[in-house]
Amino acid sequence: MNEDVVGELQELAYSRLIPLRVTLELTLRCNIRCTHCYNFDRGLPRAAGGAELGFDEIRSLLDDLRQAGTLYLSLTGGEAMVHPRFWDVLDEAAARHFAVTVLSNGTLLSEGNCDRLCAVPALDGVSLSVYGARDETHDGVTRVRGSFRRTMEGARRLRDRGADVLLKLVVLGANAHEVGEMIRAAEEEGFAHSIDTTITGRYDGTLGSLDTRADLATLEALYRGPLRGLLEERLAHPSDDEFKCNCARANAAVTSTGDVYPCIAAPLKAGNVREERFPRIWRDSPVFAWIRGLRVADFATCAPCPLKAWCRRNAGSALLLHGDYTGVDPWTCGEAEIIRGVMDESP
Repeated sequence: MNEDVVGELQELAYSRLIPLRVTLELTLRCNIRCTHCYNFDRGLPRAAGGAELGFDEIRSLLDDLRQAGTLYLSLTGGEAMVHPRFWDVLDEAAARHFAVTVLSNGTLLSEGNCDRLCAVPALDGVSLSVYGARDETHDGVTRVRGSFRRTMEGARRLRDRGADVLLKLVVLGANAHEVGEMIRAAEEEGFAHSIDTTITGRYDGTLGSLDTRADLATLEALYRGPLRGLLEERLAHPSDDEFKCNCARANAAVTSTGDVYPCIAAPLKAGNVREERFPRIWRDSPVFAWIRGLRVADFATCAPCPLKAWCRRNAGSALLLHGDYTGVDPWTCGEAEIIRGVMDESP
C-alpha cells in the first residue's frame, strides 16, 4: 500500500481511536534461546505461565479485532511458527482480510514453509531478527548453532518468492563491532532493514537482559560511524500528541494468554480477552483512558528535559525498569545525549 495512504490511515486511526495495528503473541515457546529475550531468561528454568489462548479463542479474537477496525495484524511469539496451529491462524487471518506480518527468527523458513507463506494473499511481509554478520556472532546470541545460516537462507527464499522481507538488525554489545557489516550485507542483498538499539528488562521482572546492551561509549562510536546517517532531529517542544506514540490510540497487543497491552513492548495490562471482549477493553479500559489522556507535563522527568529533540524514548523500557510508564530509562537519556553531541558537530 502507498506510504502516503498508510500515513493517512494511521493519522485517522489515532484521531478516532481505532486499533489499526494489533500484535498478536501466539506463544511464548521458542526454538532459540536469545540472551536478550524480553519475555524471560531462555537460559534458565521457567515456571509455567498461564494457558495459551486456544484456537477457538483466537478465532473469536480475530472477529473482535475486525469489528474494532484492525487492519494490520502482526503474529509474533516466542516464535510464532512453533505454535501448533500457526498455519490455521494464518488462514483465519487471511479469511478476515487482515494484512498480516509474521515476526520470526527465521529458522523454520524451509523451502516448503516459504512456499506456504508466500501463497497466503494476506501476507504483508515477514520481519526477521538478525544479531550479527556471521555465524559465530549471531549464533552466540541465539545460543543455537546454525541459526544464522537458517535465518539468512529463509530470508533469501522469501525474497526470491517475492515476499517483502525486513531484516531487523538488533544492536547488542556482542555484535556492535559488526553493525556496519550487518548493514552493508543487508543492502548488498537487497533487503529492507531497520536498526534497533533498544533492549529492555524482562517481563518476568528480571533485568539480566540489560547486560547485553551495547554500552554508551560503544553506542557513541556507532552513531559517529555506521549509524550516523540514521540520525534526525525531532521536535524540541512537541505538543502532547506529538510527544506520545500510537500506544492505546492506534496500536495494541494481545499476549498468548489473552492480556491486552498498549503495545507488545509496553506490558501494561488493560484487560484480558478471556474476561472481556477486545472491543470493550479497547473502548472502556481505565488503563487505556489514562494513557490517552497523558500530556507532556505528566512525564515529570521528560517535560523539562532539553534532550527531547534527540530522544528515542521507549515507554516499555522505563516501565520494565521501574514500573513507571511515564518514567525514564537512564540508558535512553544517555543515548539522547550522544545523538545531540553527534548532530551538533559540523558535517
